[in-house]
Amino acid sequence: MKRTSRLVAAVLCVGVWSSTASPAAAQSSDKDADAERLFREGQKLMEDRRYGEACPKLEAAYRKDQQLGTLLNLAYCHKEQGAVWQAWVEFKEAEVKATELKRADRRDFARQRMAELEKSLARVVVEPQQKVELTEVLVEERHVPEAEKGVTFASEIGQRKFTFRAKGKKQVVQLVTVVKGDRPQRIVVPAMEEEDNVPVAVETPAPRIVEEPKRAPSTPAGEVRDGSGQRTVALVLLGVGVVGAGIGTATGLMTLSNECTKSAKRENPAGCPSSPAGQDKTRAGETTGLIADISFGVSGAALVTALVLYLTAPSAPTSATVGAAKGARSGIHVMPEIGSGWAGLRGVF
Repeated sequence: MKRTSRLVAAVLCVGVWSSTASPAAAQSSDKDADAERLFREGQKLMEDRRYGEACPKLEAAYRKDQQLGTLLNLAYCHKEQGAVWQAWVEFKEAEVKATELKRADRRDFARQRMAELEKSLARVVVEPQQKVELTEVLVEERHVPEAEKGVTFASEIGQRKFTFRAKGKKQVVQLVTVVKGDRPQRIVVPAMEEEDNVPVAVETPAPRIVEEPKRAPSTPAGEVRDGSGQRTVALVLLGVGVVGAGIGTATGLMTLSNECTKSAKRENPAGCPSSPAGQDKTRAGETTGLIADISFGVSGAALVTALVLYLTAPSAPTSATVGAAKGARSGIHVMPEIGSGWAGLRGVF
């Protein structure tokens, strides 16, 4: 029982050290948690048909997680709210993202919704009148995916503000009266001026400062260290790392097999029942996922620390070394040296 308690204490100590050394991971976890909360709140409001409140929640969630599932829900929310063109642009963005991710089902879903929305919108295609490489087309300050490539896109009818951007050119803003017809309306890009030549400041690299290695204090004459204690600590940490990896693997597999986790519900919303049992599975998935994250973090920290301690442990002394150390400070000394970003051994002969 005492051995188990000591092992748990060692795991907790290394886990605290690992968490304090990874603030970026903690911030990322908080960001994901906020996105998940906003997504759930938005979905609940959509179920109640409160689209005016649901859409801002989903939009905030998408800004945080940039997930395809969140974007599709946002586009659907705007569609139900009546923001037809905004929904079309978001479905278009989802189509592009799904194509990049090789998600044919999501791509086809977005295309079907776009086709439905286009019935009440005009079709437009942008055509440069000079050989310029368009990089972006904005309509009413909203980026339209792939419009710069000459791909036909949808637009609301009436006077609209178009912004054209091209490589090496000044951007051009033009008011266009968009009309609906049997064929796409051609929008000719006005002549674009060259960008002003702005002097480029050449950065001079800062002088490289080489830090002097921090030297470990010399071993007093008559005292010889064989490094056995340091190697023992390294082996203990190795065991901690292996145990942590095992726990992380087990809980990670449990999380992946749970159909009610955040990622599983986004991929297959119908897979998790909306019942108390489903809620229990969701909580269980969050718990096992958290345990897996902590366990892998503890395991990684322990294994790295064990490796450093083992490699920097002094070698066992020979009888000649012991005699020389007892006689005087001169002789053979092997000691670890650790500097900024490196570790090694130094010998004096």
